Amino acid sequence: MSERVGCIDAGSEYCPCYLAETNDCLICSHLQGKSFCDCNWSGVCIYQNFYWYGNKKSDIRTVVEGRIIEKKKVHEEIVIFKLKCTKTLARQLKQPGSYVFLRDPEKPYFFSVPMSIMDSDENTGEIHIAVQIIGPKTKSLLKCKEKILIKGPYWNGVLGIKNLKTTKKENVLIAARGIALAPSVLAIKYLLKNNNNITFVIDAGKLGMIFVNDYIKDLPLKTIQLNFKKEEGIKEFSNILEKGDYSLVYSAGSDRFHKRVEQAIENIGKNMKFVISNNSHICCGEGICGSCSSKTKNGKVVKMCKCQLDAKAVLEGRKVNG
Repeated sequence: MSERVGCIDAGSEYCPCYLAETNDCLICSHLQGKSFCDCNWSGVCIYQNFYWYGNKKSDIRTVVEGRIIEKKKVHEEIVIFKLKCTKTLARQLKQPGSYVFLRDPEKPYFFSVPMSIMDSDENTGEIHIAVQIIGPKTKSLLKCKEKILIKGPYWNGVLGIKNLKTTKKENVLIAARGIALAPSVLAIKYLLKNNNNITFVIDAGKLGMIFVNDYIKDLPLKTIQLNFKKEEGIKEFSNILEKGDYSLVYSAGSDRFHKRVEQAIENIGKNMKFVISNNSHICCGEGICGSCSSKTKNGKVVKMCKCQLDAKAVLEGRKVNG
């Protein structure tokens, strides 16, 4: 199993980043302090861009003031925000795995909280976000009445994104549980755009409700509701895997949920691409703070706010929770 690391920001307008200035680039060996080139990047040379920028980082993500169009409480713990931002930002956030940092304008910077994008419309400049109210950061968002601060775009909410994006005209199985139903919407729409046949296995989780119904009800996909906490639910999921000719399985949920899905795949012995939602504790999103650092099976420490690598390597290396 390969543990070669990719960077979600490589080649974007945000590359090279702060890590290039400190010789901690995830891709470029020169910008890691080495005297030779040994990268796996096939795009425009990151070191060359760094030199052209005057040995400095490229653009940085800025904070914009978003307008709250709607704040709808659909569950005791779930509030769906419809936010008005720029059309450019909304377009950038249509990618599967997109997320932003939200903050109450009346709160200091350390109240910023990462939130997955559930849906985005670049024509109107609107983004939709499902917020699960858990602690002080998310509780502070409830107090926002007209405006909210948005920082983005960020994209590393899906591990194995290349497998997802290159899958076309295939049978795809998506399994999601609880609040992770939210980021599944963007993945579904992207896969449908590539003419894939989708089976969406839904576990309502402890929330006990499927809050994405309004976003998927008109989409051409098959939905099945199961409970992965029960043995019969796991058996039914295994039967679905066995009978379907799936080339890609996307798991959205906790790490423990990922492991259940992964085990079901291994038990039937079929070769399928495996993609998962990124459950790392993200704080800065720039690879600086280290809060998202995780170990792979071989002991390699990676920064999960930016790193793209094999989903199984991540699951086998770090402590599984959830």
